[in-house]
Amino acid sequence: MKNHEWKWVYLSALGVICFLFLIGYANEAMDCMSGGCAVMFISFFLVITLIAVALLFWSRARTVDAILAGQDLLAHWIYSPDDSALSADREFAEYKEANKALFIVVGGFFLFAIIIVLIFGGEAGGLTGLILTCALGIIALAAWGAPRIVYRRSLQAIPEAYIGRNGIIYREAVYPFRSFLNRLEGVTYHEAGQGNPPLLTFSFIQVVGLYILRPYEVSVPVPQGEMDHAREISGMFGGGGRRRYP
Repeated sequence: MKNHEWKWVYLSALGVICFLFLIGYANEAMDCMSGGCAVMFISFFLVITLIAVALLFWSRARTVDAILAGQDLLAHWIYSPDDSALSADREFAEYKEANKALFIVVGGFFLFAIIIVLIFGGEAGGLTGLILTCALGIIALAAWGAPRIVYRRSLQAIPEAYIGRNGIIYREAVYPFRSFLNRLEGVTYHEAGQGNPPLLTFSFIQVVGLYILRPYEVSVPVPQGEMDHAREISGMFGGGGRRRYP
């Protein structure tokens, strides 16, 4: 498995440099009331966003490097294609619901910003509002398309899971236990039931706003013969023993 996370770190850093250059250009060569301030406002917003994205992928990239190097690796499980497809279907449904909730929050912030620039933006307010509206449309498209892209990639990814003390890699997706705006809250072992295999569920908290926390879970199927090992891993992270499906 290759570590593709560094690619996104470098692309995000390049974006930060480009928009910083655009801020400098707008400050020197454009009149504020003729669109210069609008360009600087949008560029600054994108710089902050890209810095956050770069930090997020930087922590993910470091986690992948550590796990693939075998540092504190607790388990490495490989699944059959049929088991992997069933898990992908379950996770696709969960991902769609999570993205819908997140888009409502982010979309609310964008709508608020659009209203502010339309009211107080002067001559450039219309252009700024149009740009923010286009950005919101791109986010909506991403919120709709990302689960489908991940689902397709999950079906094509190597059906395996790495579990380390600093994070997990499940079907090539990376989940650090502590990273920028994200942390592990607990690990729970679920007994098999209702057509589901035994699951090792990792519960995370993600910061999506100044005071907004979004909990989410990553459930890793436990292969046959690894149930005792999974319970031990849950206990290492202070998991509450085991649970059964209701």
